[in-house]
Amino acid sequence: MTAQKIKHNPRLFLQRAMDIQRRQLLLAMADAVSECRTAESMAAELNRDGETGLLRLAEIWCCLSPGTGGRIMEGRGAELLADVLAQVYACLVLRPLHTPAGMGLYVELLYMMEALMLGEWFD
Repeated sequence: MTAQKIKHNPRLFLQRAMDIQRRQLLLAMADAVSECRTAESMAAELNRDGETGLLRLAEIWCCLSPGTGGRIMEGRGAELLADVLAQVYACLVLRPLHTPAGMGLYVELLYMMEALMLGEWFD
C-alpha cells in the first residue's frame, strides 16, 4: 500500500474493519433469527435479559429507519424478537453503516447475538 492511497483515503482501515465486522454480524443475525423462530415454535418465553434486548433492538430499528411512522408490534416475546431482529437485519443489509458510531453499533449487535445464541434471553 502506498502513502498516496492512505493520503486519499485516511479511513481505509476503518472501512475494512467495518466490512469485516458487518459480515460477521449479518451471519450471526441470520442464525439468531432462525434460533428465535425455533424458540417461538417451542413456546419459549423471554426472560428479563430477553425483554431488555427486544426493547433495545426495537430502539435500534427505529433509529435505522426513521420517518417510517409508528410501529405496532403484536405477538409473543419470541415472535416479536424474531420479527424485530429480521427488520434490523434488513435495514443493515440495505443501508450499511460507514461511521465510527456504526462500528460501535455493529459490535453491540454482535454481542447481543452471541448472548441470544447462548440462550441467555430465554427461560
